Amino acid sequence: MPLLIGTDSGLYRAADVPFEEEALQQVLDCGVVTAVKTFESVDGVFVASSEGAYRSTDGGDTWDDLGVPIGDRFWHAGTSEVWSILATDDGTLYAGTNDPYVFRSVDEGETWSELKGFRELPSRGHWESPIDPHYARLRALEQVPGRPERLIAGVEAGGIHLSDDGGQTWRDRRDAIVDDVHQVLPISEDVWLATTGYLDHDLENLGLGHAVGAGGLYRTVDAGESWTRLDVGNDFSYIRRVFVHDGRVFFCGGEEAPPAWVEDEHGVALFESTNFGRDFERVAFPGEPHEVVETWEVYDGDVVCGSGLFDVPDARDDVRGRVMRRTDDGEYETVGRVEANVSRIEAI
Repeated sequence: MPLLIGTDSGLYRAADVPFEEEALQQVLDCGVVTAVKTFESVDGVFVASSEGAYRSTDGGDTWDDLGVPIGDRFWHAGTSEVWSILATDDGTLYAGTNDPYVFRSVDEGETWSELKGFRELPSRGHWESPIDPHYARLRALEQVPGRPERLIAGVEAGGIHLSDDGGQTWRDRRDAIVDDVHQVLPISEDVWLATTGYLDHDLENLGLGHAVGAGGLYRTVDAGESWTRLDVGNDFSYIRRVFVHDGRVFFCGGEEAPPAWVEDEHGVALFESTNFGRDFERVAFPGEPHEVVETWEVYDGDVVCGSGLFDVPDARDDVRGRVMRRTDDGEYETVGRVEANVSRIEAI
């Protein structure tokens, strides 16, 4: 079973796990990979990246550029990037970029139209990323399970926003959760998880700096109307992503945001919960004390994950990505190394 591995230097394919680095094949040269996804409603695998969005229907041998509109809006500050991609149950495709914008295609990516209602959200003027050129990023685009017309958008940094009509209009829900949203994971129609970081615009505007928020792992049980933090008291509360498998919740957190990662001035911790967040147990993993786990997948029945140091303001050339597997006794072992941060993995 092949494993696609998204990194900061393109997309790679491993024929099996474990793998040797020299056996990896780069199948797509697309810059920084921001999403690798498959969907039940459409064929193939989809990739979002700093250079565009792509689709393969032959296991990654060849790729079609989906032509998501990027670049021309930011002639003064560089090109824009695709940060999220979604195919809903009815086959409609959505893509989210930085600034951010939402695009939709009803012909499998042949043409795209901007959903301009997303521009009209009242809190949009407060959205901003800490990374130059400071345009906010639409990190998360999700469908509410079983409801293709209900969409969730998570903005870094700008909160979570909801649409009930396929993205034509949106409800501003920034005040319901902290600004710095990294991921939204719908579990059911009403129950979702969200991971957050430390960028708090209200505190930043007081001159306290951008990495001063609380971060944390949040849960809603009323479809995003309100959120409750699950990891209260956790010092490792800069959280990139969360994963749920076989009744177990996984997340990895850092003590500091990426600016501190330049000189390894941070610690990390990996947590698991068997009671859906009532409490978490810290577990050891090979990437300690500094690597952040960014992505999870189930491969041949086992949980696998990938790590690195992401969004570091001054890029480091000494960081290599790692793929790990959780063994039957709950321990983690390295099953492969990659030349760059491992941001996404997908079994195909």
